[in-house]
Amino acid sequence: MCRMDGRDEDMGEKIALRGWLAASRNMKITCLGEYMDLDGCVQYGNLLNKFPKDRVFVHDGGTVCFMDGYVYNKEAFTGQGADVQWQQSFVRSLQCDAKEHFRKLRGAFCGYFYNKETGHVTAYTDHVSNKALYYYADGDRWILSNYVDFIVRVLRANGIPYQFDETAAKYMLSYGYMLDDSTYVKEIRRLLPGCYVTITGDGADITQYYKLRCHEQAMTEDEALLKLDSAFRQAVAREFEKDKEYGYKHLVDLSAGLDSRMVCWVAHDMGYTEQTNLSYSKLGYRDDIISGKIATHLGHEYLFRALDDVRWMYDVDEMTLKNNGAAICHGMTGGNRMLRCVNMEQYGIEHTGIIGGPTMASYYKDRAVAYGKPRYGLNTYSTKLGYTFDEKVLAQHETQEAFAMNTRGLLGMQVSYMTRQNYIECTSPFADVDMLETAFSIPYEYRVDDKLYLRWIAEKYPGAAEFGWEKWGGVKPKKSHIFFRKVKTTQRLCSAHVRRLLHKADPDSMNPMDYWYGRDAKVRVYLDGMYEERIGSAVLPKELAKDMRNLYEGGSFIEKSLVLTVLSAVHLYFEGGMAEV
Repeated sequence: MCRMDGRDEDMGEKIALRGWLAASRNMKITCLGEYMDLDGCVQYGNLLNKFPKDRVFVHDGGTVCFMDGYVYNKEAFTGQGADVQWQQSFVRSLQCDAKEHFRKLRGAFCGYFYNKETGHVTAYTDHVSNKALYYYADGDRWILSNYVDFIVRVLRANGIPYQFDETAAKYMLSYGYMLDDSTYVKEIRRLLPGCYVTITGDGADITQYYKLRCHEQAMTEDEALLKLDSAFRQAVAREFEKDKEYGYKHLVDLSAGLDSRMVCWVAHDMGYTEQTNLSYSKLGYRDDIISGKIATHLGHEYLFRALDDVRWMYDVDEMTLKNNGAAICHGMTGGNRMLRCVNMEQYGIEHTGIIGGPTMASYYKDRAVAYGKPRYGLNTYSTKLGYTFDEKVLAQHETQEAFAMNTRGLLGMQVSYMTRQNYIECTSPFADVDMLETAFSIPYEYRVDDKLYLRWIAEKYPGAAEFGWEKWGGVKPKKSHIFFRKVKTTQRLCSAHVRRLLHKADPDSMNPMDYWYGRDAKVRVYLDGMYEERIGSAVLPKELAKDMRNLYEGGSFIEKSLVLTVLSAVHLYFEGGMAEV
């Protein structure tokens, strides 16, 4: 059972992660449950099975090929043939030219190809790592999975030692997500977006078939607007047509922001009107009020969950288990609790607006910063510990914008998918690879300060601007309302300054963690107790433990949550805590 101190009566039995693991045949995986012996390798699976005709599983005399996920462009591999040709076409294409094969695929996928004759295995993830993949490789022993938990269980069952990775902990304590392929276990690495790894007895060789880059092209703002709209509509059509292919209704996130709103609105405009909109926030906050108004206006089914019961704040271990400790444990707020309550049989994909803001606009308001040399210290949750990291990580990215998109965007914001994929497949039109390529070909001057984003809405979907925008304090996202926005911004800044002087938390937020932590004694007792119980772990180097004490005891709730995430990962992966979840 989850460690809820008796508070989580609706949790039921032990959490069963929805995922898969494959390993060399010399690894015992019975600890996970029933598995398949594929003559050379073994595989365990507890899969969602949302899109069974898209999955690939071919096991013949010489090879094993497995792909989990869904693909938008199967016809590019099969012509106009029947689905029965899909699996064979996939295998032939991969064997012919792996790099070109993955470049050509569109969708969300991960998997592996095993050659029985050579004993070599190639594992892969999609362009943006919507479907995460982790791997372990040591001589003739290898393990692949979408969950670190599965790999750790197998390592333990086989008596294979592993070590704590302090760098991963420091990434978490600073950024709240990973900056490279690190995990809390040194011997387990994450396969980065747009990559595949070939594992032989000599080691693991990484090949990158795609990388998101900022590559401005000459165009007018009018041309940029048309290209952006065309790419976005194509991305929306891909997602929603996949639902229709399998007869699913559309589950679409909705908030007071612009990103999920535009997914919902454009899809409706394109005829995908049978939507169920999903929203969660503090009761009475703008996400509650505005998203409800939009759903009602469009005539959509609307599901809302209030976060005010704060039970989700106890889910530290569950969230760390489900997101592989790759992002802050409280980052998805009550989303996990919301998804538990929804009957997912009628839906295929949860359509989100993830990474919409930086895709349509930019993380930075200064071009010199955005297109300058990458540097550490930006887009962090905390700078209190002042850690420094290897410059080689920065060298992998051409600009600060590319560094931020590839780390905060793809490795940080998308981590919520690891949790969501325990219930449903999920994606965002903003993360569609062709949408990304289009967006980052548009000159920075058009994107900065949401300039093109707002013009796109005003000219193509003006009705979407008739509802308040959370970023502008509830003011409508229209040029004619910029004065009201400035007034609202001034009011909010003054209010924030007064709260700081009075040492009061802000209750006017979708997710006012400091406010709830300060108000609810039971939450404080539980989380502080968890911290005190775990901070003395022998796994933690002494200096790191000292840093974590300073951050937790003198920090904001977000900084406390960073510490709790690391402690949870240590508890789960190094101290047998998985048995308690």
